[in-house]
Amino acid sequence: METSNEIRSTVKNIKYYASKLQELTKLQFEKDVDKGHLLGINIHAGSIRFDCLGAMKAAVDWIETYCENIEKNLQSAEKQDEKLRLPDEEEQESEY
Repeated sequence: METSNEIRSTVKNIKYYASKLQELTKLQFEKDVDKGHLLGINIHAGSIRFDCLGAMKAAVDWIETYCENIEKNLQSAEKQDEKLRLPDEEEQESEY
């Protein structure tokens, strides 16, 4: 498959940025908890800020799932290379 390296690289980049999103949402959560304790702000589950951070975390989980799906499908697609060769390509390879 001619584009498999680019696809693999793109998925790797997406995974990298997804992990950064996860780190940043966790950091913000921890900062908000600390600030909430100091200021007496609602830090319990159900508050809007924490719901938003939880939704972002869930989205990152889905991104990771989709990346795994892409990687598995890429492997299957690459296995089809042998079946998708034209007879001329096979002859050219046997000549070398």
